[in-house]
Amino acid sequence: MLEQSLVEKIRKDVDELNRMCAFYVKTKQEYGALMDKRKKLEIEKKEVEEQQKKEDKFLEVVLLAQRKKTKADDLSENLQQTTSQLERLSDSLNSGRTDILRKLKELPFPIDPHNFSVNGSVTKFRTIGEIAFEEETLRTLSELLDAPYPLDFEGTSFLSDEVVVNAASVDKAMIQIVQSVQALRFKVSDLLNAYSNIDKLCERVKSSNRYAPILEALFISNKPLSVEELAERTDFDKNITYQACYNMLRDRWSPNPIKRTPDGEFSLTTTGEITMKRYIEKYGSSLSRTQREEYLKQPVPPTTESRAEE
Repeated sequence: MLEQSLVEKIRKDVDELNRMCAFYVKTKQEYGALMDKRKKLEIEKKEVEEQQKKEDKFLEVVLLAQRKKTKADDLSENLQQTTSQLERLSDSLNSGRTDILRKLKELPFPIDPHNFSVNGSVTKFRTIGEIAFEEETLRTLSELLDAPYPLDFEGTSFLSDEVVVNAASVDKAMIQIVQSVQALRFKVSDLLNAYSNIDKLCERVKSSNRYAPILEALFISNKPLSVEELAERTDFDKNITYQACYNMLRDRWSPNPIKRTPDGEFSLTTTGEITMKRYIEKYGSSLSRTQREEYLKQPVPPTTESRAEE
């Protein structure tokens, strides 16, 4: 039996992680709703401004009247307020991700080593004292770790109140769980390292009009791309595309946002993925609407292994 004090500590930690993820999900929903609002405001503002130009010209030339505050002005103010709110929510999302990962790195997983069942080649362990992860917690962790949902990491599936391992014995299952948790914490450490430099990396990406479109193209594609494919999708010259990719592979980019595959193609590193999520939240899309629509028509590969950090 495990000491009650340890069980209560673990319960407290899991409850806190559940609360943090619930707040993150709520913030993410608010951010999505505001993004939709901003898009609608931008469209409406453009339509109103076209009509307003004609009316202003008429007032100025025909009626010799001074221009007054218009609907377009109101829309501009609303748009600016919405953009400011989005910036604050973007900061909150970034802070939330960091806090969740820090909590996860130090989290004692509530797996009871004495409460298990073996069924053929599958071994299951129940959680300690009926401690459970909320569904939105597991979904959030899967998102942040770029892992399948339900949360599956290195052959171990972490469910709400149990852990499932493809192992035909308890001993092998326990070894597998130890390896999975160690690998998970190592991945979290890498992610935290990237988040600690995220805004600096975003500024670096923004420093050139070449970096963001290339990184966003890789982010949307969900697979490695050749220089030719990147040039085609960003409307850049092939040589310019190669030089930009080469620059992002150099030591002065630390950590690097892209990597080169054995086939000579380019893909995002974990840092690259995190950077582009944050970049798009802060600055919006770098690709044109047509370019994004062309990307979204492409089938999504079944896995995201090629996007993980080597």
